[in-house]
Amino acid sequence: MHNALFDNITALLDSERERPVFLVIDGPAGAGKTTLAREIVTSMGQGEVIHCDDLYNGWHDALTPTLEKHFREWIIEPLNKSRMPRYRKYNWRSGGYESEIEVPSTRLLILEGVGAALKSVTDFADLSIWMEIAPSLGLARVLKRDGPQIEEEMVTWIAKQAEFFAEHHNRENCSIHLPYGAPAER
Repeated sequence: MHNALFDNITALLDSERERPVFLVIDGPAGAGKTTLAREIVTSMGQGEVIHCDDLYNGWHDALTPTLEKHFREWIIEPLNKSRMPRYRKYNWRSGGYESEIEVPSTRLLILEGVGAALKSVTDFADLSIWMEIAPSLGLARVLKRDGPQIEEEMVTWIAKQAEFFAEHHNRENCSIHLPYGAPAER
């Protein structure tokens, strides 16, 4: 499956275009979205990744209309004007946004994270990918990666993401679906 995905991305990169190839990767927490984004950048030998974790406004204002506003203002509108995105990165320790980050010029831009595949984003994207994982396995993977100190927040997050996905049809908005553990091939 990854070979076909990489071939699709290569074909997009080989096409004439005014803006970067824009990929979206969504799926439940712990599904491997960041890992896939890194694999794509490595395989293509180029690319920049914007992580939804950097755009959320903390735990309580993450999967809300604020996220879609940030996608629109910080990513889609600039790309639509043939400019690179600029965004303010959220600092999870201080609980606020830091100074503005300008994404370096690139031919491949990936937006990855829980909630990335909103219809307004996937309609603009060149390719949208949904990564599947059982909620319990996703939770276990996140706690192993980030530590048990966030377990309470993550249990709440798992419920919030399920509601968000049901309301916004993120899975259905994606053109490619990858099961958890699909091997990376190239």
